[in-house]
Amino acid sequence: MGLAERVTFVGEVNDADLPGWYQQADLFVLPASARAEAFGTVLLEAMASGLPCITTELGTGTSWIVQDGVTGFVVPPMDPPALAEAIRRMQDPPLRQRMAAAAYQRVRDLFTQQQMVSQVMQVYENALLDRV
Repeated sequence: MGLAERVTFVGEVNDADLPGWYQQADLFVLPASARAEAFGTVLLEAMASGLPCITTELGTGTSWIVQDGVTGFVVPPMDPPALAEAIRRMQDPPLRQRMAAAAYQRVRDLFTQQQMVSQVMQVYENALLDRV
């Protein structure tokens, strides 16, 4: 299919090696098809590495993390033509760069460890206040 020079399937990658792989990529694609992909931590990892992402709408967190048309694209699951079109659109360098910058900024604004801990603590504090 002519992909050998442009696509690498590496299989399972050690966590310590992930940043290096992300740095070599132009974009990240998570074509999840099961609701088991509830949040999409891997999407955050890719976005924190400055990659625009393509994912699927599962009714879970994947399409909340990736903002369609802003930080990447969200397509229907099990829809190869839609996935292929999203990947094709990412061939536009200015679009890809704009989305990559927005993806990186979204992670910095909402998903740092400090932000996540703060948000979880706020949920607990609100729950405790509701009991009083």
